[in-house]
Amino acid sequence: MLTMERKTAYRVLLLIVVLLAVVYTLGIVGLVPFRWSEYITLFMVLLFILLRINKGSQA
Repeated sequence: MLTMERKTAYRVLLLIVVLLAVVYTLGIVGLVPFRWSEYITLFMVLLFILLRINKGSQA
């Protein structure tokens, strides 16, 4: 992802996050296994932490 332009990388991340949010919602409703929602939550938290660390190292 480092070779991509930052704007393109954030657009790809936005698409991934939106798709995961839909799957997460389906897990809450019960249409997909709730375990998927747990994994998505962990992924979102890790993504947030990595982006914050990346932003902090650039400043």
